[in-house]
Amino acid sequence: MADAEKGASVLDAAIAQKPRIATASAWRRQIRELWKKGLTPGDRTGWPSLDQFYSVAEGQLSIVTGWPSSGKSEWLDALLVNLAKQDWHFAIFSPENHPVPVHIAKLMEKIVGKPFGHGQTERIAEAELDEVADQLGQSFAFIEAINGAVSINDVINAAMPYLSKFEGRRGLVIDPWNELEHWRPSNLSETEYVSQTLSTVRNWARTNKIHVWIVAHPQKIKREDGKLPIPRPDMISGSQHWWNKADCAITVWRDFDNLDSQDVDVYVQKVRFKHIGRPGFVTLRYDRLTGRYHEKISMVPKMIARPYEGVGF
Repeated sequence: MADAEKGASVLDAAIAQKPRIATASAWRRQIRELWKKGLTPGDRTGWPSLDQFYSVAEGQLSIVTGWPSSGKSEWLDALLVNLAKQDWHFAIFSPENHPVPVHIAKLMEKIVGKPFGHGQTERIAEAELDEVADQLGQSFAFIEAINGAVSINDVINAAMPYLSKFEGRRGLVIDPWNELEHWRPSNLSETEYVSQTLSTVRNWARTNKIHVWIVAHPQKIKREDGKLPIPRPDMISGSQHWWNKADCAITVWRDFDNLDSQDVDVYVQKVRFKHIGRPGFVTLRYDRLTGRYHEKISMVPKMIARPYEGVGF
């Protein structure tokens, strides 16, 4: 009898996951509620100039790319700190920021606005450490690779028990993609594998109303007219699917021919839904001492033309 009940339960679960069809009238109540509430944008990024191009909503997939050392992880960390002020909670898998205490120290700098280590300027005081750590502990949890290889399913399975404790806004960070263990079946090409995996992650994000950020490096560094171009999502290994599957695609770019500059450009290259944002870019100023990003007062946000613009792409 127990086996029969177990089999029925498995069958019910399988049926529940099957696609279903309904006419527009079946969604009448939800449509009316949406009409009353409106298509609201996501939460603010913390940089007003960027907010008109990119806002952060539950249940979406954002892809963040850029050349090595362009500031992708630093910018994303700064974004998370800003969102934490709006009651977001995060699970972070970031082997590039290993060990975890070093990553925590970088986040502390962004919160306090002082450097963590010794230097010529005032650092975070020892008396502040516990208080700031407790503050971080209210919003951040870190996934650490204990025994080597970690798959995308391992990350999701580790994150979900923590994130499920919160009813508010939640996010998962995977930084970077290439540090995951990718067990690709021999009958799948890399392109097919990336397509399927990103679809799985995006569906999980939508089902659980969790925003997922994936940081992924461009496949090859190739100069154009002697300069590094602004990388696009389709330059990531796995090609066009990084652009197709993303709800939002962001490139963090700096001029490597002028390393003394503190200017960092943030390009919003794709936004699936127009109430969330639109393609465009802004220039922020990076403070090396604190890891913070500030508005560049003289900079006027600019729009860019991109083929994947508007709803449904």
